[in-house]
Amino acid sequence: MLETINQNMEEEPLQPLQTMKDLTARWADYFNGIQRVLEENERLRQRVTALESENAALTDTLEQWKSNDEWSNRVTYDNVVEQIASLEDTSKRDDARRMFEPLLKKSQVAQLRRDIKRRVRELNEDGDGYSERQVARALEASVGKGRVIDAKWKWAGAYWYLRWTCNYPVDAKEFCKKIVSLDLDIPAEYECSYESIRKICTLSFMDCDARRMDIVRVSKNDQGMFSQCREIALKLAEELGNSYLPQE
Repeated sequence: MLETINQNMEEEPLQPLQTMKDLTARWADYFNGIQRVLEENERLRQRVTALESENAALTDTLEQWKSNDEWSNRVTYDNVVEQIASLEDTSKRDDARRMFEPLLKKSQVAQLRRDIKRRVRELNEDGDGYSERQVARALEASVGKGRVIDAKWKWAGAYWYLRWTCNYPVDAKEFCKKIVSLDLDIPAEYECSYESIRKICTLSFMDCDARRMDIVRVSKNDQGMFSQCREIALKLAEELGNSYLPQE
């Protein structure tokens, strides 16, 4: 680069400043391109992690089915319906349903489809019960010094609960934008930050329904984080007037 600069200065001695500006602009474009690639790579990595978590949960349920001689066992059947219905991507939900259908008697397949559709409808209805103002008030009562959300990373607990209860964005960055749009009356040092929650939002338990956390299976590595997010979810449920979350 220095040779290029010196050559340009010798050929056009009156334009060294413009040459430097052009080179700087080119380098800026180059680094911006790298930044975009890194951001896209991070988004894809998070997506892969989420899909791996969903696949692991469904595989675990499948293994339970295989070890159970009574395929129509009601508890196991309901768990499968719940997990499949909780998948927000319709194509993934259909793929999961097709994976389980061969395990059922032919007479049970149609019932499985009906039960999944019914549960999806119930989940959607559950998520439409609160206005933005109600959510804002619940968050304002939960954020700040001495409250359950007393650090920026703890917004991950709110993300976990609100994505399932109020259909808030699954994408963590979009979730943060949604929170900003609520115009919350909270101290600036506790504002929701994507950089503070992005890694936590990829943990496997985030893909399980926070309203039924008593059946969520958590790895030992994630147990501490799960416990704190659980506390936040319970607090928000209390503020929003929910009565169906499991209590200690």
